[in-house]
Amino acid sequence: KNRKTFTRNRERTAIDPAIRERFAQEPFRILVLTEHYCEDSLQLVPMLWRLSDGVVDLEVRILRQHEHPDLAAHYLTLGGYPAIPVFIVLDADLEERIALIERPRRMTAKLMGEIRRFQQAHPELPGINRTLDHMPAETRMALKAHIAAWREGQHERWSTYLFEDLLAPLQQGGER
Repeated sequence: KNRKTFTRNRERTAIDPAIRERFAQEPFRILVLTEHYCEDSLQLVPMLWRLSDGVVDLEVRILRQHEHPDLAAHYLTLGGYPAIPVFIVLDADLEERIALIERPRRMTAKLMGEIRRFQQAHPELPGINRTLDHMPAETRMALKAHIAAWREGQHERWSTYLFEDLLAPLQQGGER
């Protein structure tokens, strides 16, 4: 459905040689639970795919969340719903090293900050201070359009966040 955007996001992801080298230090498998409609997946999964092109011992597998409900039930949002995307990092022995649920925390903080900034800048929009699912349709569409455009400028920063967070087990001296 979003092949063009996926491909563009993959192609524009620059991989720092130091990041590539860190991932190449030991075999990793990253299992991603996702769905085609997830905006975070559309931005983050191509970054990971790009990284895997240049790292021999990095294997990435993508699973549709709805096809694996038993696995998805282990990775829930704060609201108790199955999260997407979920990046599950496995070592060479298929032991889970880390699970990154939805997106890096720094990415969430920046996203929430931009939503608040937009809300404050546009008090004229009806229901702008409501949660997204309770906003009138026109307000929700305006916010979504703004965030989609804003996300475009975050690509490089968010790829750094993603790779650093997935490398967290190595940063801690390789302890499990």
